[in-house]
Amino acid sequence: GGTFVSVNCSARNNLAAVNPSNQTLLPWNPNANGSVNALAVAGTTVYAGGSFTNIGATALNYLGAVDGTTGAVVAWNPNANGPVSCLAVNGATIYAGGTFTTVGASARNYMASMNSAGTVLPWNPNANSPVYSLAVAGTTVYGGGAFTTVGGTARNYAAAMDSGTGALLAWNPNPNAEINALAVNGNMVYVGGNFITIGGVSRNYLAAVDGTVGSLLSWTPPYLYNSVYALALNGNTLYAGGSLYAYIPSYQ
Repeated sequence: GGTFVSVNCSARNNLAAVNPSNQTLLPWNPNANGSVNALAVAGTTVYAGGSFTNIGATALNYLGAVDGTTGAVVAWNPNANGPVSCLAVNGATIYAGGTFTTVGASARNYMASMNSAGTVLPWNPNANSPVYSLAVAGTTVYGGGAFTTVGGTARNYAAAMDSGTGALLAWNPNPNAEINALAVNGNMVYVGGNFITIGGVSRNYLAAVDGTVGSLLSWTPPYLYNSVYALALNGNTLYAGGSLYAYIPSYQ
């Protein structure tokens, strides 16, 4: 997903699929009319969030779902009132974060959850500014963004909520600037963003914190010089992307 209009010289508006072994473009072609910022897969369904208002010929405001094989639009239409930046799926629940303030007929400031039918759920943490990243682990939803409060309680750029009730949890890493990306590995939460400190301790743009209270862990990546926008885990390997570049001393 992204802002592209072609892949390998074939027309693909903002959504495409490729064969992972040889990078061959696949026929899957949902055709979104605006940027796709987030994707999440559950079974045979691909959920998308972004700045689009149509997928194919179907009106879908900022949230939509398509069949993972055919690309046909699935009957899922929560109808947000502003762009979506991130998605996370936990069972039959889909969590979304972004710049929206309503989903369907319900007030939802920057975070919301829906079921697989598209019905907005009571989950309502109520951040005071946009949310850029979400990650679910067990009964906890971790969120990062530009906010400084969640549910009226101070939380600078990172917070954790109960996945069922939306109640704010004790987790509080306290970075000094926005969190753009999250990845969870057991009780370790990797955070990436625009920050240069976590809890008052120097960490440039990438850090690991305890998954329960948010205290900074000793894990220290190479010295980074710019922001991290995406994180992904595969086994014990963490991948990071952004406008970053790294200083890696020759002795390493």
